[in-house]
Amino acid sequence: MRVIIAGGGTGGHVFPAISIAEEILERNSGNEVMFVGTEQGIEKRILPEKGYRVEFIKSRGIVGKSFSQKVMAVISILGAMLSSLRILRDFRPDVVIGVGGYASGPTLLCASMSSIPTAVCEQNSVPGLANRILSRFVGKIFITFEESRKHLPAEKTVLTGNPIRSDLARGAEERKPRQGTLRNVFVLGGSQGAQKLNEIVPQSLAKLGIQAGVTHQTGEAHIESVRETYRQLGISAEVFGFTDDMSRIYEKTDLVICRAGSGTLSEITAFGIPSILIPLASSTHDHQLKNARILESNAAAAVIEEKELSVEGLRTVIEKTLEQGTLGRMAENSKKLARPHAAREIVNQIEHIIG
Repeated sequence: MRVIIAGGGTGGHVFPAISIAEEILERNSGNEVMFVGTEQGIEKRILPEKGYRVEFIKSRGIVGKSFSQKVMAVISILGAMLSSLRILRDFRPDVVIGVGGYASGPTLLCASMSSIPTAVCEQNSVPGLANRILSRFVGKIFITFEESRKHLPAEKTVLTGNPIRSDLARGAEERKPRQGTLRNVFVLGGSQGAQKLNEIVPQSLAKLGIQAGVTHQTGEAHIESVRETYRQLGISAEVFGFTDDMSRIYEKTDLVICRAGSGTLSEITAFGIPSILIPLASSTHDHQLKNARILESNAAAAVIEEKELSVEGLRTVIEKTLEQGTLGRMAENSKKLARPHAAREIVNQIEHIIG
């Protein structure tokens, strides 16, 4: 089986793509996977480091751009389609999977025009414009949230969840109930960090009326400043920019404070961890807030909108969430939302598509 996975830009697109590739390659040593991305996305660094073959096309976004930028974007998309046709001709894939990002659209459209089987992954509760357009052309649509179904063609749509890395899926399965009374809080800003969280969360933790262990992922640019903040506040915290060993971090975590990207939510529910979600206010179509509301409605998370975030307000929510009864109920509800084997389900569907 020869597979092209197209898309990228952010970790929310690239890491699920890697999870699908891992599952494909583990099934049969004769399977081949090639990625198609853009040089502006993190796939340019991450995929070669992991040994994957990747081709780059030049494509830009249209939504939210000025008229002149939209004209340039259309021109770039036409060029990207020519590049995609060349890649498809040379690699001759059995199927093309889109994971979102600027490279996904042109590659999937060209594959569809070339009668190559196609599928697309929709990570968020409300599909963006690109995937709503692509849904008319692709053969299958894999969704993370049941709420997405009403926006997409029902006959093509399959609820699989959002793929997480195989090491995280194994870690989630092996996780044992936490022992002891000390609560561990993990502040997760994502690979790029979240400056708002870096500024406010340490101050809120310093005002807690209970003792808690602290782990904080800051993003590479903010490690030293956040370490210094915790030092001045008298808090002993494990601070790092990025790690490949997220399973170890999740294993010891009782509560996550984070944004509400689909990939992060898939990971924390796999581990059955309660969360305080502070959605990114500038996310496209406000999708992070809509993702977060799903966990909130299932009593697996508390949600604080960024415009309402304050040191004292966050402190109150943290203390309430860390209460023994509340934390236990939220952990159970978080686990009920988990779909840790999404990659397996997606590849099962792909194998069925190509026979």
